[in-house]
Amino acid sequence: MKVVIVGAGEVGLQIARQLTEEAKDVVIIERDPDLARRVSIALDSMVLTGDATSLETLKNAGLSRADVFLAVTSIDEVNLISCFIVSSNFKVPVKIARVRNENYTKSEVFSSGNADIAYIINTEEEAASEILDIIEQGAASSIKIFERVNIQFRDHYVDARSYFLGKTIKDIRLGLKEEFIITGVVRGGELSIPDGEFIINEDDTVYLAADKRTFRRLSKIIGDNTETLQKIAILGGTSIGVEVAEALVAKGRRVMLIDKDYEHCKTLSEHLPEVLVINGEISDGHIVKEENLADYDAIICATKNEELNILSGAYGKSIGIKRAVAVVETSSYLHLASSIGIDSTVSPRFCALNSILKFIRKGDVSNVRSIFDGQAEAIEITVDADSTLVNIELKDLKLPEDCRIIAIKRWRKNIIPQGKTVLFPNDQVLFFVKRSSISALEKLIS
Repeated sequence: MKVVIVGAGEVGLQIARQLTEEAKDVVIIERDPDLARRVSIALDSMVLTGDATSLETLKNAGLSRADVFLAVTSIDEVNLISCFIVSSNFKVPVKIARVRNENYTKSEVFSSGNADIAYIINTEEEAASEILDIIEQGAASSIKIFERVNIQFRDHYVDARSYFLGKTIKDIRLGLKEEFIITGVVRGGELSIPDGEFIINEDDTVYLAADKRTFRRLSKIIGDNTETLQKIAILGGTSIGVEVAEALVAKGRRVMLIDKDYEHCKTLSEHLPEVLVINGEISDGHIVKEENLADYDAIICATKNEELNILSGAYGKSIGIKRAVAVVETSSYLHLASSIGIDSTVSPRFCALNSILKFIRKGDVSNVRSIFDGQAEAIEITVDADSTLVNIELKDLKLPEDCRIIAIKRWRKNIIPQGKTVLFPNDQVLFFVKRSSISALEKLIS
């Protein structure tokens, strides 16, 4: 598969890194010579310095042989125009543009499909949507929802009080007697897919998969109790913060939004009349005292500074706020955030990656979620009648290494699979697979 990516910023770089590690043919177009040079050194892929709206540059990138074209620069117009040019001059099956202006995402030109762009991705909208899912589920952990199979992924940080500490995977399953799977464990920054004898240590992050009802029962045992969050504080009047505030107000929640820019606060007050807009910093004593910040159920830290988001979330927890959600981009900060009390993290970069991968993965893929800095993916597919997966017991399936089936939806029934489980046509199946085995899984399901 040949993929041409326009833009070597955070989103483009992450996508390129993941696809090159899967041995896909990746070409990057970047206008900034210094950034292009750095990316060329960092990645084993072709990097062109040039303007993606130039037909000559696109020809040099090999668009005539490309399967996917991704325009993910920070400039909406460059992304859209380059897609239009590719559509007019090349037969590329999949074209995807990243935009930030919601007027583009809501335009009939794109929603009708007349623009011949497979998908318009608004990174901030994707992140806001994930934050709302987290808040709706009580913000006890980061959550990834797979609606077709009715399964959720949640992570659990193992501290000295954790139920999981010192137990094997087998003992945990026997002790809890619930229908769930421990899909992966992150230790020292590395993700493992554990067997039954794997022992959970302190500071591990455990990824669990189960349906919503099972998580409700599990939470009472493992300490991640969930409850309805009514009073929400949002730090940062960014596009993410504003979109989340609007949605929460529409759901009947009480919302306070804090931003340090006075003029921006005046604009926000007019735009969000049902939101209490406060000009200041979260650490301001008068905000904590006069606005009773400690009584809030959750704080969502959505400024453009991820370090501030993490520290502010930890500060919010320290004064008594029940839950803290932080917008975080840097993968090395994810473990840090959990270790200092942040309940959930959301990465706009990975929200965009998840949306894009759904169109790149081979087979009848309905959903993809990247797990822990792209070290693994949860991939949801519908099984075809002629698939090599049907009518074989799972224990006899020749799945790739570090790949497992963790959930099946058959008609209206959810199945947590066992070794004797057999797949049927039209089953919706959720795989959990490490990055190193994704190409092998694609061959199996395509």
